Amino acid sequence: MRRALWDLVAVVVTAVGGLAAYTARETGDCAVERLALPSPGAYSLVFAMDPSGRHIVGRTRGGGDPSDLDLVVWTDGRPRRVDLPGDSYQIPEDVNAAGIAVGTATFGTLGGPMEHRAWQYRDGAATTLPLTEAFGVSDDGVVVGTHDRRPALWRPGAAAPTPLATSTGDAYDITPDGRTIVGMTGTGSSLRPYVWSADGTARELPLPTIDGRPALGAGASSVTGDWVTGFATTWQSDRGLPVRWNLRTGEVTAFPRYDLGGAAVSDGGVLSAREDRHAVLLGGARTLTLRRLDDGTAAPDTAEAISPDGRRIAGNAASAGAGGTAPVLWRCAA
Repeated sequence: MRRALWDLVAVVVTAVGGLAAYTARETGDCAVERLALPSPGAYSLVFAMDPSGRHIVGRTRGGGDPSDLDLVVWTDGRPRRVDLPGDSYQIPEDVNAAGIAVGTATFGTLGGPMEHRAWQYRDGAATTLPLTEAFGVSDDGVVVGTHDRRPALWRPGAAAPTPLATSTGDAYDITPDGRTIVGMTGTGSSLRPYVWSADGTARELPLPTIDGRPALGAGASSVTGDWVTGFATTWQSDRGLPVRWNLRTGEVTAFPRYDLGGAAVSDGGVLSAREDRHAVLLGGARTLTLRRLDDGTAAPDTAEAISPDGRRIAGNAASAGAGGTAPVLWRCAA
């Protein structure tokens, strides 16, 4: 899920060792398993998964300041804690098939100058990048994000990023082969979803029609194959709504009865969203409601990442015994 995107929507519309087995609840679709924690009781959250499902990344609290966060990398289900650059709010955003993870951290403290800087975890170490924010990474290590408030990409070894647009906006995701980048430009009611090719060629995606009227604005957040997901805002609603585009056919579909939840899409166009407290998968032969760990808490579940075949979903599930939320992996049948 692109964390900054959901923050923006809110403003605009104003156990070491493998997977711990869990007996799934009788209601809901897809078996659910807790991910092992980097240390006993460590409050941890999932943020992204690579297409193969081998690497999952998230964040966990460090030992001191609760806002100073560490990276967690689950490889084949085994967690590793990594210290990240920055003073606070270190957030991972994406990971590729080689286990390279990217994200953003805040440097500086309250009362002094503060700024965002992108970081990259690679070959066992985390370093900063010449981007303001990083949201996506291709299998070749090309990173997309934001620089000086404009959508941008950074190629490994480059001294500076390459802007993708001259206006304010963000690049939120890139395909593993690096050929397609999605994001948005504009602010407020002028938000528009965009797709860029690797050479910077851009085109605007159409706004969906909701209740007979064009959406007020929209942004694209995730891309897999021909499918793109994101959000739309409307005159009638005070919340962002899930949207799906098909790059090949030009089809655009809004899902107004559901809430934003995660930012993922499969090769078949299945996307993650939320209905009440439940994580759901939309756009397939039928809507799947992912099983909860604990129906005794009001906290919601979120499906943050979907494998291309739609069978593995990484995310966070409500758990009264895990500080409110636990990192999990759902497994769905064909």
